[in-house]
Amino acid sequence: MQVAQLEKEKRGMNERLRVIAKRIDHLERGFRKEERPLLAQDYENQQKTDKETFESIQRARREAARQAHQDDLTTKARLARMMGDYLVRKEVLLRKKDDEYAKRIEAANKKVMEEKEKRRRMVMKEREEERIKKEEEERVKREEEAEEARKEAERLAEEENKRAEEEAKQREAEEEKRKAEAEAVARREERERERAEAAERARLQQQREEEAEARRQARRAEATAASRKPPVPVAKEETGVWRRGTAPVNPPPRSESPAPSATTGKYRPGAFGGAGWRTREDPKTAGGGSGGSNGPAARVIAGESTPRSGSPAPPPLSREKEEEIKREDDGFQTVSSRGVWKPKRGRA
Repeated sequence: MQVAQLEKEKRGMNERLRVIAKRIDHLERGFRKEERPLLAQDYENQQKTDKETFESIQRARREAARQAHQDDLTTKARLARMMGDYLVRKEVLLRKKDDEYAKRIEAANKKVMEEKEKRRRMVMKEREEERIKKEEEERVKREEEAEEARKEAERLAEEENKRAEEEAKQREAEEEKRKAEAEAVARREERERERAEAAERARLQQQREEEAEARRQARRAEATAASRKPPVPVAKEETGVWRRGTAPVNPPPRSESPAPSATTGKYRPGAFGGAGWRTREDPKTAGGGSGGSNGPAARVIAGESTPRSGSPAPPPLSREKEEEIKREDDGFQTVSSRGVWKPKRGRA
């Protein structure tokens, strides 16, 4: 029953509180609704009040500043009468302070000088003691160094004698070695020179054989072409000018097979009895089947030029004569019908 009574009272209290809260809410809403038209008027009144307050504060501040300035001017005028006494007193005090400062500076400098002199005497004494000690040490050291130098001089003299003997032996060995090396270098240079000369001769011989082969091929082609062409009538003798397709009465000697020069040793085609590059490649078949040391190719490589015994060549032409013949022939070569060499290879 007590619990039920308490619950009943609690519910009644909550209901009363709800009614009171609702009533207060309605009252507050009514108050706000009624005061809303008065807010604008209250704002205007508040602005007017604030403006009046600000203006009064500014007037009071300006008045206070003016009064403070007036008081300052009055004080300045009052104190200006005692400015002379102030300056005199200030000068006296400054002079007194300067005298005291000067006395203190002088005393401090005097004390500093006394301390410096004391320190200088102490340092000089220490330096003198250090100098005496150092001189004694140097004297002992010089004596030790003199003794060591004497011993070192004796040792160096012995080493110098030994080194002189070793250097003499070494110089003799180096001299012998240099002589041997110089002789070896000379022999090597001689061999290199001989190899270079042999290589150059072989290169020139190969070049000449290639040129001779090219000329033989050209002559073979010309002979083939001439054999296939119809006979060409001979030009009149009174003209005396060689023309294309005509044969001169007295053809000039063949420029491609001049006689070799015994003095210069220059290679001439056909000067080795038909021994060309094939003879050089197969030395056994050249020179009567003997080795390559006695054949024509070997003589060509060695710088010799022996003409063919069976086909003597006409006397060699001078360089000016050859150039004149070439200019007259206009690049063509005239060959007489007699004595034309024809290759036997490829024939039945």
